[in-house]
Amino acid sequence: MPRSDPQHAPSQRRRMLSLGMSRALFVAATQATDVLSFVFGAYLAHSIRFGSDPFQSLEVGPVILSVILVLLVFPTARATGLPALENPWRGVKRMSQAFASVFVVLAIIGFSLQQTEQFSRLWVVSWIVATYFSLLCTRVWWSGFLKHGIDSGYLRERIALIHGRDQRYLDAIIADLRAHGFEIDALVPLYPEAPAAVALDSAPTGSTPRRFDDLTDFVHRFGTDAKTDRALLIPDTNTGMTLHQIAADLRMISLDVDVIPCGYDPSLLGRIPRLAGRIPVVNLMTRPLSDADVFVKRTEDLILGGLFLIPLLPVLALIALLVKLDSPGPVLFAQSRAGFNNVPFRIYKFRSMYVHDDPHVRQATRDDDRITRVGRVLRRTSLDELPQLFNVIRGSMSLVGPRPHALAHDREYTEMIGTYIARHRMKPGLTGWAQVNGWRGETDTLEKMLKRIEHDLYYVDTWSLFFDLKIIVLTLRVLYHRNAY
Repeated sequence: MPRSDPQHAPSQRRRMLSLGMSRALFVAATQATDVLSFVFGAYLAHSIRFGSDPFQSLEVGPVILSVILVLLVFPTARATGLPALENPWRGVKRMSQAFASVFVVLAIIGFSLQQTEQFSRLWVVSWIVATYFSLLCTRVWWSGFLKHGIDSGYLRERIALIHGRDQRYLDAIIADLRAHGFEIDALVPLYPEAPAAVALDSAPTGSTPRRFDDLTDFVHRFGTDAKTDRALLIPDTNTGMTLHQIAADLRMISLDVDVIPCGYDPSLLGRIPRLAGRIPVVNLMTRPLSDADVFVKRTEDLILGGLFLIPLLPVLALIALLVKLDSPGPVLFAQSRAGFNNVPFRIYKFRSMYVHDDPHVRQATRDDDRITRVGRVLRRTSLDELPQLFNVIRGSMSLVGPRPHALAHDREYTEMIGTYIARHRMKPGLTGWAQVNGWRGETDTLEKMLKRIEHDLYYVDTWSLFFDLKIIVLTLRVLYHRNAY
C-alpha cells in the first residue's frame, strides 16, 4: 500500500517549472531583495535625518553606486544563491562580509573624490544600520522559504546515483547528499552485481527511489516515472568501463551528469569542480537545451504555433468535412508515440486511410491501397499533419524537432541502431532537419533510417533559435515532396 506520509510526497508532485528555472527565479528574487534592502535603508536613513524633506541629489549617487556594487560583490562573495541560504549561519557570515565590502568601497570612493564631508554622519550610520537589519530579516525569511521549498520537493534536486560495488562508499555519499537537501530519485548499478544501498532503506526522509537493473535499463526507462534532475556517477575501476563508454550510454537521454573524480582521467582535465553537499564533483555532460533554451523554444512554439493555427482554423474545418464525406470513420487519427525522454504521448493527424483492423503497424508506401482519395492529397501536401499544431500548443510536441515514429518502429530501430534513442533528447517536431533535407516519407531501407537519425542528432546537438527559424522557412518550400504519400 503506498505511503501517505507527506515526507514521501515530494517526488510525486509535478513541478510547474523545471528545477533549474525555479532555482534561478529564487536566486533572482533574493538578489532583488538585497538591492531593495540598500534602497530601503537609504530611504529610512533619510527619513530619520531629514524627515519628510525630498531626497537630495547628493544622496542619490551613493545609493545608485551601492546597487551596482551589490550586484557585483554579493555573487562574487557567494553571498547569494542556494548554498548561502541552505546554511543560515554560513549565509549570514558571507552576507556580512559582502555588506562590509560594499560600504568599504563606497568609503574609498568618497575619500578619493573628497566628498565625505558633505554627507550627514547620522544619515550614513542610519543607512548602514537599517540596511544590515533589513538584509538580516530578508535572509531569515528566504532561508525559511527555501527550507519549505526543499521539504515540499519543489526546490529539492533529485539525483540518480550511478554506482559500483563499494557499499560503504555509496552509503556515505547517500547520507551526505540527503543531509544537504538532495533527494535520491534513482539507483543505477553499473552492473547487476552492484549493491543496493542500505542507507536508503533506513533513511527517515525522502521517497523510495526507483531501482534499475543496470545502465542500459536506466537509459531505456528514463523519464517514465519521477523526474530526475541530475545524475551523479560514482566511478568503479573494477567495471572495466571507461568514462567515455559510460558517457556514450548516458548521451542517449537528456540529463546533466556529474562525476566524482577518481584517479587520473584525461577526459576531465580542465573542468572546474564544484560541491554537491560536501562532495567534489565535475560535470561530465549537459542536456542539449539549458533551462533558458527550453524557455526560448517553448515561447517560440506558443507564438509561432498560434500564428500558424489561428488563420488555418477554416482550412482545418474544411479538411475535416472532406475527410468525413470521403470515407466512413473518425476525422482524426490518434496514436501513441514516444516523446521527450521517451515518454509516450498522443499524436493527432487527419485520417488518411480507410479504417481497418490490422494489428500490425506498416509504413505507408507510394501506391498503398489503404489510403483514401482525400488522404492521398493530404499526404502529398502534408496537410494531414496540421492537427499536430494542437500538440505543439499543448506542449507534447514542438514546431521543429525529430519526427515521432510509431512505437513499434521505435522498438525495432532501437535494437538495430545504437544511437536511435538519442533523438528523444528533444521534443518531437512537426517538421525537422531530416525532413527538409529529403529524409521523409517511407524508410524502406536501414540506410535511409540511418540518414534520418544522422540529421536528427545533428539538430539535437546544434540547436539554436535561428536554426529552428531556418528549418521552418525551408519546410514551407518543400511541403510538396516526392517522398510524401
